[in-house]
Amino acid sequence: MAHAPEQNYSIQILRAVAASTVAWLHTWTLPLFGLFGVDLFFVISGFVMCMVVEQGRGGPTAFLVDRLTRIVPLYWAVTTMVLLVAWRLPSVMGTTVADLGNYVQSMLFIPHFRDDGQLFPVLMVGWSLNFEMLFYGLIALVLAFGKVHLASLMAVALVSLYAIGALFDEGTVGHEFLHNTLWFSFVLGMLCFHVYRHPLLQRTPKPLALVLVLACYFGMVGYENQADRFWVAGVPSFFMLLFALQLEGPIRRAGSVILRFIVHVGDSSYATYLSHMFVIGFLERVVYVRLGIQENYATSLFSLACCLAAGSLIYRLVDRPLVRGARRMVQRFHTLRTAAS
Repeated sequence: MAHAPEQNYSIQILRAVAASTVAWLHTWTLPLFGLFGVDLFFVISGFVMCMVVEQGRGGPTAFLVDRLTRIVPLYWAVTTMVLLVAWRLPSVMGTTVADLGNYVQSMLFIPHFRDDGQLFPVLMVGWSLNFEMLFYGLIALVLAFGKVHLASLMAVALVSLYAIGALFDEGTVGHEFLHNTLWFSFVLGMLCFHVYRHPLLQRTPKPLALVLVLACYFGMVGYENQADRFWVAGVPSFFMLLFALQLEGPIRRAGSVILRFIVHVGDSSYATYLSHMFVIGFLERVVYVRLGIQENYATSLFSLACCLAAGSLIYRLVDRPLVRGARRMVQRFHTLRTAAS
């Protein structure tokens, strides 16, 4: 099985930023922004997958098992919970309905149009995981031929996906899913992995690197939806990651409680991402309504804080135990198969 790379604090901080940004979007509070958090996640994913492959000692099967045991357990658990709630309490789920076909396709990461005509799985935010899982599958396929030129071959594969998508009619799953510039965010992340150690970049003054990171973030806040997301989200996310990586040393040396907390928020970002809409929905439809609280900027910040707290609890109490359990099962299966042979 592939071994996880050493934790990178700057990456975890950016994951915390990405998860918080997406959660803010779903509070629907002005200033309204946050979709670019997904682009930032994808750029980070491209970078991290290169790191995993470089440090891993297994082949394509080990890589896929590592990715599946990390992503699948919590996603399946939350998706199943959504299905059950939609079945028993349909009035609280809006446009999400208990449909077995949608459920199976969602569990298998197959992009499809729901009954409401949206290209979403049962768990709405899971749409991004369909991109991630195909990305992982392509990496495993390329790894079958070796690690050499992984990034270059993956760039060709992802650009080819985009081109193939153009062959489908507009409005079809093939066109909407494949002909999407989001694929290029993975390419940018892999490119970042191959250039971030360049001596010229490492000589960047740390205050300047911090300013550039902040400039990229606020630039995305200000220009989201002004052009194709590749230019207003993907490219700025690339530079945000590139310069954040130059701050790894100072971040580690700082050792402050606040920074350690933000790193933990990054650790739990996957759980936060999958659960935040339920937290926001509960607060808005139940707590604020029953208490007669008018939603405003302050309630949105409170909702965001609750999303991060819930994500932390789910990460500790559900996500990590599920992942450990899944990996123990895989290890037992591997041991039994080895003994049988």
